[in-house]
Amino acid sequence: MLDGDMVPALTVVRSLGRRGLHVEVASHEARPLAGYSRYVRRRLRYPDPLSQEAAFLAWARERIASGADTLVIPVTERTLVPLAFGLGPEEGAERVAMAPPRSLEVVLDKRRTVALARRVGVAVPRSVAVSTVEEAVAEAERLGYPVVLKPARSIGRRGDTRVTRAVAYAHGREELRPQVEAALAVGEVVLQEYFQGIGVGIELLAERGRIRAAFQHHRLHELPLTGGGSCLRQSVPIEPMLRDAAARLVEALRWHGVAMVEFKWDPARRDYRLMEVNGRLWGSLPLPVAAGLDFPALLYDLHTGGRPAPPRGVRHGVVCRKLSADLEWYLQVLRLPAAERRRYLPSLAAMAADLARVVAPSHHFDVQELRDPLPGLVDLARVASGLGSRVSRTLAWRRRLRRQQRLWATGVVARRLAAARRLLFVCYGNINRSCLAERLFLDHAVEGVAVASAGFHREEGRCADPRMAEVAAAHGISLAGCASRRLD
Repeated sequence: MLDGDMVPALTVVRSLGRRGLHVEVASHEARPLAGYSRYVRRRLRYPDPLSQEAAFLAWARERIASGADTLVIPVTERTLVPLAFGLGPEEGAERVAMAPPRSLEVVLDKRRTVALARRVGVAVPRSVAVSTVEEAVAEAERLGYPVVLKPARSIGRRGDTRVTRAVAYAHGREELRPQVEAALAVGEVVLQEYFQGIGVGIELLAERGRIRAAFQHHRLHELPLTGGGSCLRQSVPIEPMLRDAAARLVEALRWHGVAMVEFKWDPARRDYRLMEVNGRLWGSLPLPVAAGLDFPALLYDLHTGGRPAPPRGVRHGVVCRKLSADLEWYLQVLRLPAAERRRYLPSLAAMAADLARVVAPSHHFDVQELRDPLPGLVDLARVASGLGSRVSRTLAWRRRLRRQQRLWATGVVARRLAAARRLLFVCYGNINRSCLAERLFLDHAVEGVAVASAGFHREEGRCADPRMAEVAAAHGISLAGCASRRLD
């Protein structure tokens, strides 16, 4: 089991472990969450596939050649992509639980996915690939704001290092520019119109282009709030229109394995748009397993010569919560301005019902489970540690702020600036604090003072963080053209 630091890996470990299989967990992290499961026989560590792709592939080849594993299961594109396109048939690629490379090539490229969907009659948002900031601005005006910025591929490259890429949203030109600039630095970008609807996933297992098992959920909470991965979701009856759309894609791809087809669904107008096809195990995997559809077991049977049994007794109305992410959802909602908060925050009655639902038989947690308690306890400890660190950082920041305010109020800073001839702003990465400070100072330039910024991160030339660029733009400060420098 690869990607042992991810929650779906824990779900697979529990499923296959309960079948009595010998399960080993591997990760690039020293203490992966899935490694704490009672069903794990052994923990392994491999080189980071993002920064050490060749070393990871060498590890995988050696492991497969040893004959120790009946099946290797990747969970993320970090491991899936190098295995799919770096292993040949003679190197044991058939023992990796993944779809054929030809099919994966399509779903890993948003542009090819959109083209395929149009060809088979599946509705997609209006989309256009852009290669420059100016082109993006022009296309966004045509599509209308807000627009969605999607990486053409979710894994990009910065030099010799692969980097994960995320979907972003822009509500105007000032937000769009820095985000496109940052995204283009690591790969190609697709702009899409924003389609208002409920986030819905059709999870499935297919055998050579035919769906053998399917499941549907809709998202109750998403991170980020504008749309993203689900942290609270519920099993619902399958909508025939969406299943039909998924079936057309699966058939055209000749898909063999698991996948999740993501849609935005407007039930009032009975309209939908395809968002993407995840050609791997997905983040909300704990939900279908809790509802009675054991995708990990079906996947194992499919790839080891067995016949996947048709699902029976799948329950609707089952809710699954990723506790750490759902707490973050509430924190983000509470930080919103009051007018926006009402859009996301449930009423007091709904919150009370949500709390009561935690003890209901239909409620499950992604990680916390009585039959396998240790991963849940580790997760709770990490959540508590993260919250404690956040509080500690906030208090320290307030102390520093009060000290800086005193220095400004007493004229200490003004006297030192008056005597300075060169000024250097420094932070770790030089893509957030120091680059913003440099631009702020330049906007209030002091004659005769040379200003620059730098950091300690080994990689130079990185654009400003899109989130910081967005915040800066809201205050009339442009971070366009910022490129990180390393402090010698």
